[in-house]
Amino acid sequence: MSQSLEKNKADDVVYIQGDTPSRKFPIDPNDRVQVLYEMIRKASLSREPVEDVCKEFGYTRQAYYYHYDKFIEDGILGLQKDKPGPKEPTKRTEDLEKRVIELRFNRPTLNMYEINDIVAEEGYDVSPTTISRVLNEHGLTKKKRKKRS
Repeated sequence: MSQSLEKNKADDVVYIQGDTPSRKFPIDPNDRVQVLYEMIRKASLSREPVEDVCKEFGYTRQAYYYHYDKFIEDGILGLQKDKPGPKEPTKRTEDLEKRVIELRFNRPTLNMYEINDIVAEEGYDVSPTTISRVLNEHGLTKKKRKKRS
Protein backbone atom coordinates (compact mmCIF):
# COMPACT_ATOMS: atom_id res chain seq x y z
CA MET A 1 0.00 0.00 0.00
CA SER A 2 2.07 2.90 -1.26
CA GLN A 3 0.55 6.27 -0.44
CA SER A 4 1.83 9.80 -0.36
CA LEU A 5 0.50 13.25 0.36
CA GLU A 6 0.15 15.62 -2.56
CA LYS A 7 -0.70 19.27 -1.92
CA ASN A 8 -2.81 21.16 -4.44
CA LYS A 9 -1.89 24.82 -4.04
CA ALA A 10 -4.93 26.10 -5.93
CA ASP A 11 -7.63 24.88 -3.55
CA ASP A 12 -5.55 24.31 -0.37
CA VAL A 13 -6.44 20.62 -0.32
CA VAL A 14 -4.11 17.74 0.36
CA TYR A 15 -4.65 14.58 -1.64
CA ILE A 16 -3.68 11.19 -0.34
CA GLN A 17 -2.33 9.27 -3.31
CA GLY A 18 -3.56 5.71 -3.65
CA ASP A 19 -2.04 2.77 -5.51
CA THR A 20 -2.64 4.32 -8.92
CA PRO A 21 -2.45 7.95 -10.13
CA SER A 22 -6.22 8.12 -10.50
CA ARG A 23 -6.87 7.03 -6.91
CA LYS A 24 -6.73 10.16 -4.77
CA PHE A 25 -8.59 11.14 -1.63
CA PRO A 26 -8.84 14.79 -0.57
CA ILE A 27 -8.37 15.89 3.03
CA ASP A 28 -8.53 19.39 4.44
CA PRO A 29 -5.16 20.24 6.02
CA ASN A 30 -6.93 22.75 8.28
CA ASP A 31 -9.18 20.05 9.73
CA ARG A 32 -7.11 18.72 12.61
CA VAL A 33 -9.32 15.66 13.15
CA GLN A 34 -9.03 14.58 9.50
CA VAL A 35 -5.26 14.98 9.52
CA LEU A 36 -4.86 13.04 12.78
CA TYR A 37 -7.14 10.27 11.56
CA GLU A 38 -5.25 9.92 8.30
CA MET A 39 -1.92 9.87 10.15
CA ILE A 40 -3.15 7.11 12.48
CA ARG A 41 -4.67 5.17 9.59
CA LYS A 42 -1.55 5.40 7.49
CA ALA A 43 0.82 4.50 10.33
CA SER A 44 -1.37 1.54 11.26
CA LEU A 45 -1.82 0.14 7.76
CA SER A 46 1.45 0.91 5.99
CA ARG A 47 4.83 -0.70 6.45
CA GLU A 48 6.50 2.69 6.89
CA PRO A 49 8.07 3.45 10.27
CA VAL A 50 5.76 5.46 12.52
CA GLU A 51 8.39 8.16 12.81
CA ASP A 52 8.42 8.70 9.02
CA VAL A 53 4.62 8.92 8.88
CA CYS A 54 4.63 11.41 11.75
CA LYS A 55 7.18 13.63 9.99
CA GLU A 56 5.04 13.55 6.84
CA PHE A 57 2.03 14.83 8.79
CA GLY A 58 4.01 17.28 10.93
CA TYR A 59 3.66 15.50 14.30
CA THR A 60 6.12 13.92 16.69
CA ARG A 61 6.12 10.22 17.49
CA GLN A 62 5.00 11.03 21.04
CA ALA A 63 2.06 13.06 19.72
CA TYR A 64 1.15 10.17 17.43
CA TYR A 65 0.97 7.68 20.29
CA TYR A 66 -0.99 10.14 22.42
CA HIS A 67 -3.59 10.61 19.66
CA TYR A 68 -3.53 6.91 18.77
CA ASP A 69 -4.42 6.02 22.37
CA LYS A 70 -7.19 8.65 22.42
CA PHE A 71 -8.54 7.25 19.12
CA ILE A 72 -8.52 3.65 20.40
CA GLU A 73 -10.20 4.75 23.62
CA ASP A 74 -12.84 7.19 22.30
CA GLY A 75 -12.95 6.71 18.53
CA ILE A 76 -13.01 9.70 16.21
CA LEU A 77 -14.31 11.92 19.05
CA GLY A 78 -11.05 11.29 20.90
CA LEU A 79 -9.21 13.21 18.20
CA GLN A 80 -11.09 16.43 18.88
CA LYS A 81 -9.37 18.95 21.11
CA ASP A 82 -10.23 18.69 24.76
CA LYS A 83 -12.50 21.47 25.87
CA PRO A 84 -10.77 24.11 27.99
CA GLY A 85 -11.85 24.70 31.54
CA PRO A 86 -12.85 22.50 34.42
CA LYS A 87 -13.28 18.82 33.62
CA GLU A 88 -15.72 18.18 36.45
CA PRO A 89 -18.51 20.17 38.11
CA THR A 90 -17.58 22.59 40.85
CA LYS A 91 -17.66 21.33 44.42
CA ARG A 92 -18.47 24.81 45.66
CA THR A 93 -22.24 24.85 45.56
CA GLU A 94 -24.68 27.44 46.79
CA ASP A 95 -25.66 25.10 49.64
CA LEU A 96 -22.03 24.86 50.75
CA GLU A 97 -21.64 28.64 50.72
CA LYS A 98 -24.81 29.07 52.78
CA ARG A 99 -23.60 26.48 55.29
CA VAL A 100 -20.15 28.12 55.63
CA ILE A 101 -21.75 31.54 56.17
CA GLU A 102 -24.19 30.06 58.69
CA LEU A 103 -21.34 28.44 60.62
CA ARG A 104 -19.37 31.71 60.66
CA PHE A 105 -22.36 33.65 62.09
CA ASN A 106 -23.37 30.98 64.63
CA ARG A 107 -19.85 30.17 65.78
CA PRO A 108 -17.56 33.12 64.98
CA THR A 109 -14.57 31.64 66.82
CA LEU A 110 -14.15 28.80 64.29
CA ASN A 111 -11.30 29.11 61.84
CA MET A 112 -11.37 27.86 58.23
CA TYR A 113 -9.90 24.47 59.21
CA GLU A 114 -12.52 23.85 61.87
CA ILE A 115 -15.30 24.91 59.48
CA ASN A 116 -13.82 22.58 56.87
CA ASP A 117 -13.88 19.69 59.36
CA ILE A 118 -17.55 20.34 60.13
CA VAL A 119 -18.66 20.54 56.49
CA ALA A 120 -16.55 17.45 55.67
CA GLU A 121 -18.52 15.51 58.31
CA GLU A 122 -21.69 16.74 56.59
CA GLY A 123 -20.54 15.25 53.27
CA TYR A 124 -18.94 18.21 51.49
CA ASP A 125 -15.58 17.40 49.89
CA VAL A 126 -13.82 20.75 49.73
CA SER A 127 -10.49 22.11 50.88
CA PRO A 128 -9.84 24.69 53.61
CA THR A 129 -8.80 27.06 50.83
CA THR A 130 -12.30 26.88 49.37
CA ILE A 131 -13.73 27.72 52.81
CA SER A 132 -11.33 30.65 53.06
CA ARG A 133 -12.38 31.95 49.63
CA VAL A 134 -16.07 31.77 50.54
CA LEU A 135 -15.42 33.69 53.75
CA ASN A 136 -13.26 36.28 51.94
CA GLU A 137 -15.82 36.87 49.20
CA HIS A 138 -18.52 37.53 51.78
CA GLY A 139 -16.30 39.73 53.97
CA LEU A 140 -16.35 37.26 56.84
CA THR A 141 -12.65 36.72 57.44
CA LYS A 142 -11.15 37.34 60.81
CA LYS A 143 -8.86 40.29 60.94
CA LYS A 144 -5.57 39.62 62.65
CA ARG A 145 -4.96 42.15 65.35
CA LYS A 146 -1.55 43.33 66.31
CA LYS A 147 -0.68 42.76 69.89
CA ARG A 148 0.23 45.89 71.75
CA SER A 149 3.34 45.77 73.86
